[in-house]
Amino acid sequence: MKEQVLVAQLGKCFPEHSFYNHHISVLHKGRFANAIVYRYKDDRFDLVIKDFQHSPWIVRKTVARLFVNQEYKALDRLSGMSGVSNEFHRLSAISIAYSFIEGTPLRTLNKQNKTLPKLFFNQLEHRVSEMHRRGLVHLDLRNLGNILVGEDGQPYFIDFQSAITYSRFPNWLQRIMRGADLSGVYKAWSALCEHPMANYKKAFFIHYNQLRKRWIFRGYPIHRAYLWLCGLASQLPGADLFRNMMEKL
Repeated sequence: MKEQVLVAQLGKCFPEHSFYNHHISVLHKGRFANAIVYRYKDDRFDLVIKDFQHSPWIVRKTVARLFVNQEYKALDRLSGMSGVSNEFHRLSAISIAYSFIEGTPLRTLNKQNKTLPKLFFNQLEHRVSEMHRRGLVHLDLRNLGNILVGEDGQPYFIDFQSAITYSRFPNWLQRIMRGADLSGVYKAWSALCEHPMANYKKAFFIHYNQLRKRWIFRGYPIHRAYLWLCGLASQLPGADLFRNMMEKL
């Protein structure tokens, strides 16, 4: 049933193409407030689909819509940038599709005790800096499953559900948010690189890890809580006023 709904949504998005259920497979079985992640692959399309149909009503009406909107806006802001999906579509208020990136997560390589050349991590650091110049922080790059080594040997980012624009936050918090992304780069570097980091990068990584131990709320949970509150408040009287206030924060 869920697959039939997704096929119908894809058909509306691409009316010139015929879509079929048997081309859909499940990549990750999400529960409750987490999306089920599908892959649709045929002779023309290779797409990742995140869908919240399975979630409870309150989730579908609140945070699911915010998560989908958040990821769509992040991909739109990064459009044309190397290292991210170059095609993305909002299929519904609670589902999004974007081009599948063929690659291996760094988490998998780390478990296999593999190493990567220094050039890869220089490219990774450069792409994180480009993301920040576009006004976006990912906030979940310490999860090495969200960084891939592509078939071309270059770094790619996935899962922008936690990504957020940071200009509205105070400068001290902006530095912490950007630091969360950089610490993900240096975490990957220290775990997988054939060559050690420069001393100043190692010092930054150590300092940030110490900061995380003292910081009661860490990047991704803060953002999740923020979206939960926005989603729940959107169902209350005066929701438009609340939403406008939150957007100005």
